[in-house]
Amino acid sequence: MNESEQPCLAVSRVAIAGEMTIFTARDWRDRLLSAMEAPGDVELDLGMVSEVDAAGIQLLVSLVLEARATDRALRLVAVAERITEAFEFCRLTDFFREALPAQA
Repeated sequence: MNESEQPCLAVSRVAIAGEMTIFTARDWRDRLLSAMEAPGDVELDLGMVSEVDAAGIQLLVSLVLEARATDRALRLVAVAERITEAFEFCRLTDFFREALPAQA
C-alpha cells in the first residue's frame, strides 16, 4: 500500500458549549476553521449548545460545504435540541442528514 492509499486516521474534535449566536460565531468560526485545516475528518459535538441563531446556522452550513468541497467527513456527534429545532425550522434537516448521528 503506497502513501496515497493509506486511510487517514486523524480526527479533529470540537465541542461547542453555550451560545452559537451572532455574538459568539466569530470565536467559534476561528476554532472550527482550525479544525477544518487539520488533516482528517472533523467531529463536532453540539450537545451543550444552549442557543443558536442565523449566524450559528450559517457557520454550520459553511462547515458542511467546506467538508464536502475537500472530500472530508464532518460528523455531528451530539446535537442539542435547539440545534435540531433550528434545522427543522430552516428546513435544513436533509442538508445536514449525512452529518447527523444515526437515529437509534
